Amino acid sequence: MTGAGKKFVCAPLLGAILCAPLLGAILYAPLLGAILYAPLLGAILYAPLLGAIRGDRTFMVNRSLMREELGRVFADQQAEALSKVIYNAYNNLVRADDFNELKGVVRDLAEAQQRTEHRVEELAEAQQRTEHRVEELAEAQQRTEHRVEELAEAQQRTEHRVEELAEAQQRTEYALQQLARQVGGLSDRMGGDLEDVAAIVIHDALEREFGWQIDELDRSWQMWDGAEEEIDVFGQAHDSTRPDTRLWIVGEVKFNLTMRDMERFALLVDRATRRLDGEIVPVCFSYRVRPAVRETVKKVGYRLVFSNGRML
Repeated sequence: MTGAGKKFVCAPLLGAILCAPLLGAILYAPLLGAILYAPLLGAILYAPLLGAIRGDRTFMVNRSLMREELGRVFADQQAEALSKVIYNAYNNLVRADDFNELKGVVRDLAEAQQRTEHRVEELAEAQQRTEHRVEELAEAQQRTEHRVEELAEAQQRTEHRVEELAEAQQRTEYALQQLARQVGGLSDRMGGDLEDVAAIVIHDALEREFGWQIDELDRSWQMWDGAEEEIDVFGQAHDSTRPDTRLWIVGEVKFNLTMRDMERFALLVDRATRRLDGEIVPVCFSYRVRPAVRETVKKVGYRLVFSNGRML
């Protein structure tokens, strides 16, 4: 008996042993037929199978022909059942074309899997680079936050310093106010002293240079056009050669005579000329005069008297 016949015999035998007596009775006759006609049954069963495996399309199962061949050995009912089972089993076999197609699908899936794994590796590397970059950004953020904290502390120190400077400025302003009051008082005293000295020196210089009779000279306030005018040195003088002419001494006293002082004094002389009856004698007294200012005094025709009594 061939190997195919043995396989065919064992399966019904085991079914008959394990299953109900009815199943054994049904299969008992095929078992005897298989033993006696194994070559025929093997040809019927395995020829189509081998042809399917080799891809030979000529070995096609014809159920009617198979039913006829089986009917030679088995009873009609058994031949019908066997032909049906063999026919269904054959139709469910996977043919060579199907295997080739399956192999192609598997190959495509393997290549796709390789591409997927390669892509996953690339994504993993990109993820690592991203994580590394995130770590760098986190470190940069920490440095930035640290720098911001340092700047905040520096700002606090600056604000504290500004507050200290503001307090010092207030103290300085207060000290300047006190100093201004003191300087103002000292200036008034010095100005008064300087004008007193100027009155004496001018008196002597005019009397010596022109032989005039000089009245007392002093600081004076004159009311002109409803406004008070302060004159540093003011008084009258008399010229014996011109007894009918009244001379008015109008003096400007400065420690350091400047061009601006001269401009203001010129306006004062102009107002005095319009308000006083007589001849105006402008006199400037100063300890120090720049050459340009001295030339201006001479050009406008004013007298210039220095602290030592010398007159230009």
